[in-house]
Amino acid sequence: MLKKSYLFALLLLCFAFAGFFACKKKTIFTGDDTKNFFPLRLGKYVTYNVDSIVYIDTTCTKIETRTQLKYVITDTVRDSKNRPSYMMDVFSRSHEGDLWNHVRVIIVTPDTILPLTTTPPPNTPVHSLLYSQDGLQMMKLVFPVVEGITWDGNKYINTNDKDYAYLKDWHYTYQYKNKSYNNGYINFENTLTVLAHDESVNYPYLDSAVNAYRIYAKEVYGYNIGMIYKEWTHWNYVPSSDTTKSTNGCVKGYTVVMRAIDYN
Repeated sequence: MLKKSYLFALLLLCFAFAGFFACKKKTIFTGDDTKNFFPLRLGKYVTYNVDSIVYIDTTCTKIETRTQLKYVITDTVRDSKNRPSYMMDVFSRSHEGDLWNHVRVIIVTPDTILPLTTTPPPNTPVHSLLYSQDGLQMMKLVFPVVEGITWDGNKYINTNDKDYAYLKDWHYTYQYKNKSYNNGYINFENTLTVLAHDESVNYPYLDSAVNAYRIYAKEVYGYNIGMIYKEWTHWNYVPSSDTTKSTNGCVKGYTVVMRAIDYN
């Protein structure tokens, strides 16, 4: 059985990072047009092809799967702090044409960022979008969108919990604002990239005698569409010669890639 951290990671990756919707042709006015990289509107949806790889250290094998996920904004609610929020239902199916099954509810909350000083510097974020699932909350985006700006997107997660320790000290950064992007299925003209984390130590296929790990998280958003691409990787490797090993000298972890294939 996969341990809690990897079950959570797959749920987090597959269910939690895609609730940003708008229509294909109509621009939604928000006062800050950069918020349209994460538009919120009842009835909006995005459908994804999801490719997952889980690395099993006990058997030195990997399990590859493909599913489809659909995220739909279905209602307005209040979050645990009584803030106006949006309910996002997540549906899953094994392949196109199969029946959708409801698998998850996510709460998306627009929030205000309080300034740390009375005279904050230019381009200081004033708004954010919080993403709440399974008792965890991430600050997915901040506004206005300014290329190069960085923020602590996982500040509300208890990274002292060993299952979530790998989420500590992630510094989300905006890149490639208003650039085109092809996610492998569709070319999108106006996009925004969020590089959440990129960290690695060693590589077991080059040197199997030393510890190694890899953590990588990137999301790309299309203007008036929402998330169009996501890639998350988290794996660890402990060589079998290590007397303190918790593995058999094999990679343990996952990679998940989501690509938008349909939206309204």
